[in-house]
Amino acid sequence: MAGPRVATYMNRSVVVVTPRDTLAHARNLMLRRGISRLVVVEGEEPVGMVTVSDIIDALLGRFMARPLESIMVSEVMSRDLVTIEPTKSVKMAALKMLNRRIGGLPVVEPGTNKLVGIITRTDIVRAFAERYQGRYRVEDVMRREVTKGRPGHSVFYLSKLVHADPSGKVVIVDEDDKPIGIVAKRDLAFLSIPLDIAATRGKDRFVKRKMRDLYRDKIVGVRIYLPPTASDIMTENPITITRDRDAAEAASIMVNEGIGALPVVDEDGRLEGIVTKREILGAVVSG
Repeated sequence: MAGPRVATYMNRSVVVVTPRDTLAHARNLMLRRGISRLVVVEGEEPVGMVTVSDIIDALLGRFMARPLESIMVSEVMSRDLVTIEPTKSVKMAALKMLNRRIGGLPVVEPGTNKLVGIITRTDIVRAFAERYQGRYRVEDVMRREVTKGRPGHSVFYLSKLVHADPSGKVVIVDEDDKPIGIVAKRDLAFLSIPLDIAATRGKDRFVKRKMRDLYRDKIVGVRIYLPPTASDIMTENPITITRDRDAAEAASIMVNEGIGALPVVDEDGRLEGIVTKREILGAVVSG
């Protein structure tokens, strides 16, 4: 029996930007819609893609000195666009994403290249949850090499870990190696200033110091704001799963909970692996 087609699982409502939009506008669209990528269009044709990774590069990399309002989408978007047609298989879509290390494919009308939808890793994970029940256990698909961090690691160190991890996920563990949080690319891309973090988490993100004001020749109190750490930005109390469960169940949890990773734990709750959308795509391709 033929496998599922892209048309069955693609999203026909595509959030788009143009090359002339600013990266600040693109970031705000992602925040409002809860998505990680935008298709860049000229008219009805896709010409590129801008993702969370592009925003991270802008904030922490070559555009660090420029405000997002001054950076055009055209400066950071991926131009080597990989597309797929709606009649192709979900398996082919998964293979393209894995081979090109991308998280979504614009779906185009054959012959015209008109944008008609988008299929993402989440859509393929949903197909796996619906059609692969009983075929794999979690231990068959999980990745055993997990990128780990501690609650006190700075966001600067976490950004290095996130970039190094194949799925862009860092599991934050306690002293017993039990997962207590997850940091993903989105957490870094949509990072607020320390004062905002203090307000949302109820933590003081500054220290008070007495310093001499040379201009007024007097001692004054100042606040020195501290850089945020993993405990400030991580998704706390992550949902976990054990290696003996059905991998389709893991996929269903990710889709229903809107998450991109499940730490795999042993009977004592200690970390022993991870299942991300990337591993699910690998199972779709191999199946």
